[in-house]
Formats: sequence, structure tokens, C-alpha cells
Amino acid sequence: MSSGILNEVFAEFCESRVHLDSLLSKIEPTRKSKVAQLLGAFLRRPWSISDHFGIKLAESSSEFFSSSFIRLKKNSGVHETLKAIWSHSDGIPREGSRLDFPDSLVAEWERDWGLECAEHLCRLLSQDPLTTIRFHRKAFTPEGELVPEIQAWLQSEGLPKSRMGNLMTSARVFRGYAGVQQNEFFKNGFFEIQDEGSQLMAAFSLFPAEVGALISDRPMTGSRAGDRFPACLRSKPLKFVDACAGAGGKTLAVSDLMAGKGQIFAYDIFEKKLRGLKQRIDRAGERNVKPVHLTNLNEVSGFTESADVVLIDAPCSGLGVSRRNPDVKWNRKPLDSAKLSSEKSVQELQREVLNAYSTLVKTGGRLVYGVCTFGKSETIDQVAAFLRDHPAFSLESQGFTGPRDTDGFFMASLAKS
Repeated sequence: MSSGILNEVFAEFCESRVHLDSLLSKIEPTRKSKVAQLLGAFLRRPWSISDHFGIKLAESSSEFFSSSFIRLKKNSGVHETLKAIWSHSDGIPREGSRLDFPDSLVAEWERDWGLECAEHLCRLLSQDPLTTIRFHRKAFTPEGELVPEIQAWLQSEGLPKSRMGNLMTSARVFRGYAGVQQNEFFKNGFFEIQDEGSQLMAAFSLFPAEVGALISDRPMTGSRAGDRFPACLRSKPLKFVDACAGAGGKTLAVSDLMAGKGQIFAYDIFEKKLRGLKQRIDRAGERNVKPVHLTNLNEVSGFTESADVVLIDAPCSGLGVSRRNPDVKWNRKPLDSAKLSSEKSVQELQREVLNAYSTLVKTGGRLVYGVCTFGKSETIDQVAAFLRDHPAFSLESQGFTGPRDTDGFFMASLAKS
């Protein structure tokens, strides 16, 4: 297999600007794994890798990231770097720096959190992602221990070493890639692939006080000692709305935490994602989840003031998952983290979603707002603006988790009186 495949995929990435996963899905299985690993590494830390091999991408990192996609596609330094990665994959740097991110993005983090935190974010988000799974309640004994068969599987030679999650006892974290989806335990619904930060947000929506001790008032760039959220804790049955459910990772985690009881309505405007959720519901064996396809936000008005909890995993710039999806920092030229479309800013979309779905929360209920990003304009400031305009809601708890060993998330719990 020639190294030219990396250049081919990168060129198509520049041309189409679609998500890297979509491009990789077109590649034959024998090529996909290596291409995904090496091209992903380049997208996470291009400048650090090219510098390591003594290859010049541009006069400066700023010039490189401000280049048009056409120029990047034709950049000889890019081609030489990808060739070097292919030939010397074991020797590439495993961590990058602020040079591997657009200046405008680093400036935003520095403005919001200071120089030291911004540089930590660049270093952590340029690393390769972890593989994390969430064990379903049926994977545990009544005492909260994993059943012996799963414990034996985790020790088998076919898997890399793993550890319990830092935040969730239901999580298992593998260092690097772990091919777990062909396993019978996965096929029979004993676990789902889900980042630990995503798991934590699902738990936060039901247990904001307990999870509040595990989150921070700023992005967590260092190790955090403390208690983990216990896998055996269960919520009483509730009427729950997952407002932007997508493929349903948090939906299923919430169902698990409610022991398959109560009612969960999983809303999304993307029908394809909801079809994937239906398959995951069947695999997990949950019977309290109802996927609901919406064509616009006005359709939620029929459910006014009926939900105990509404979780909004809102549209956002997605920078907290840039380790897992490195193309988020590449797909806008020049990069403007406030824009997801030509018509509305991401902050405007967030306000629309918050305003629409907050009407579903009943008196005494809870609205939970979450995003996978760090900027204050999409997190703390967005919540403050909502509270100013909606005096019936008050802040219970808010904070960040990640990006050390998890994706980066912000979450806020708002009580309605």
C-alpha cells in the first residue's frame, strides 16, 4: 500500500471539506485503519510533525492556517510531511503545541482563560484520542462489580491495557485504538462506545448535585483527584427530553441511569441519526426511549411544561472534541468559531434552541444545557444571558470537564420555579 493514499485523502478533504470520518468510510477496510491513524495525527499536529522531520509547511504557522484549501491541497510541504509520516509512523511526535492551531482560536482561549491554560489546551487537544466505553447496568453484579466474564475479556490478549474511568465507574478507558465493536458483549448491549465526558453530562442531567463536585469552573487541564460517579446509582423514573439527541449516546446513558424506567423522548432534526439511535436502543434492550423526528423548533410547543428534565446538548463550535474530530479547526477559512453557517452564529442557534426547549420544563423541573467546547461566549456567557431573560429559572450548578483524558464539555443545570 503506497503512501500516496494519504495525499489522496487529504486532497479530497481539502476539496470537499466533509468530516474526516465520511471520507474514511469510502476507503477499503484494509487501508482504513492506517490512513485514519496517520492522517488524523497530521490534522491534530501538522506543524509539530513537519518540524520534527525538518519539512517547511509555510513561513509561519499563522500563514499555513490562513491558506486557502486549494493552496493547502497543492502545498509540497504537506505532501512531504504525509510521506514522512507513512514511512516513519513510529517516530512521529505524540503531542503538539499552539503552532498546531489557528491563531484566532488560540487567541480566543487565551482571552478567556489565560496564556497557560490556552497552551495546555493546545497540547492536550493535539494528542491522539482515547477509546472509552460505558458499561450497561447488566454488565455489573448487584455489588457494583463487573461480571467475571467481562473482567476476563478485559484481561484478554486481544485488547490493549485499560483502566477504570477517572470520573465514572461505569467507564473503561483504553490507551489508543481498541477494536471492541466486533465483540459479543458489544453486540448484546453490554456496553457502548462513549467518551467519559459525555457519560458525565448524562449523569449530570439527573444528578447535578453529585456530579457538580466532579466539574470545574474552567477547562480541566490537569489531573483531578476525587470521587468517581458510582455505576450503581439510579434515578427515580422521570419524563425526560433529550432535545438534540443525535445518535443517542447520552439518551441511552440516561435510560441506563433510570434503570430502563420512566419516559425518554429523543428529539432531533436529523432522521438518519435517529435511525441509528433506534438500532442502539434495540441492542441495549431499553424500552423507555422514543425517538422523535422534528422538522423545526416550532413543533415542540405541543409538549409545553410537561418534562421533569430537558437536556440540551446544543449545537456548538465542537472544539472540545477536536482531539477526536481534528477537522473542526480546519473546516472554516478563515476560522471563525462563532459561525456554523452563513446565516446565523452558533450563539444565535444556541439561544434559539434554549428558548424553544425551555418551554417544555414544568415547574419544579430542570433544564440542562451542555456543549462540547470551551469558549465563554458559548458556555458561561450563554447561560448568564438566558437567566437574565428567563427569571423563572435559577442556576443550580455549572462547570467544565476535560480535555485531559476526556473530550471537553461544559454543562449547566437550571431549576425552574
